[in-house]
Amino acid sequence: MKKIILSLHLLSLIFLDAKSLSFQHHDWQVVCDNTHTCRIAGYSSDESKENRVSILFTRKAGQGEPIRGEVQLASAYVEDTKLFQELPSLFKLELLIDNKSYGFVSMDKAKLVAPLSQRQIEGLLRALRKSSSIVWKYKKTTWKLSDEGSSAVLLKADEFQKRIGTRGAFFKKGKKGEEGVLKAKPLPILKVQDIENDKEIVLKESFVKKLDDLLSLGEEECWVDDEEDNNLVFYKLSSTKILASRLCWRAAYNAGSAYWVINSKPPFNPDLITSNGTAYYVDKHMGTISENQKGRGIGDCWSYSSYAWTGKIFELSSEGTTGLCRVIAGGGAWQLPTFVSSVK
Repeated sequence: MKKIILSLHLLSLIFLDAKSLSFQHHDWQVVCDNTHTCRIAGYSSDESKENRVSILFTRKAGQGEPIRGEVQLASAYVEDTKLFQELPSLFKLELLIDNKSYGFVSMDKAKLVAPLSQRQIEGLLRALRKSSSIVWKYKKTTWKLSDEGSSAVLLKADEFQKRIGTRGAFFKKGKKGEEGVLKAKPLPILKVQDIENDKEIVLKESFVKKLDDLLSLGEEECWVDDEEDNNLVFYKLSSTKILASRLCWRAAYNAGSAYWVINSKPPFNPDLITSNGTAYYVDKHMGTISENQKGRGIGDCWSYSSYAWTGKIFELSSEGTTGLCRVIAGGGAWQLPTFVSSVK
């Protein structure tokens, strides 16, 4: 049996007014967004050489909210393997917990993601409260899910959503009802302003010279080796506002640009939005600055943010990661946001 010594005082802070949460322990993580929805992801051990698998539990805050579950088989870099080539277009994947069958899921080879049944979700949660063997099986091929770190992560989710001691807790179940659990928060609404296009504009040379000195950051935050790559570019946002940008830094497999909102005439009063931007674009008249950064070179995990133009400034509209770097899928296994919004 796994020895579980979990001290709430030592393990974490108590999130009484937390807006979001991101916590990892061994092969498990929990990420809760600003609406208080929590997503719990578990993976195969990082030492696994092949046949990796991941599962995701999702639950909104509030009373009586169900737990949804999904399973995903690794699709990254497996196209040329014998196993992948032999899989049929549709196949049944069996869940075995301590050698006991908990039924099958229908898996599409083109997606390798499938929803879990309620019986499977309940069986997995019981198993993850202790040391268990959790295996997904197709014929003689198996995918093993790690349980290392699951106890701490499930408890952290209970703590965030204030479910400790309730009948519906992930980990720390009790006899209490759910009257006192954390309530869900509504999606924040961002009202955006139209932008015609994202074509670059040309400013007077005298303005550019002034802005070249004004729009600069310290070397610890912003650096480039080639000055030619550091030229300022400008985009029209409105009759009174301009977006200015320049390459800020470059690393092995990532780069970031700084973006400022400035007045179209002096005084320019620059307002820095980010120094990690990767693109600015206009889609259906909505202006967005995006940040998409790899966690490592092979691109199996990413962090992301986006900012939407609201008429005066670019406001954060989304933020999160795609989960741990575990070679589950190109571009990342899951969407695990810490901030979500409704853009109108």
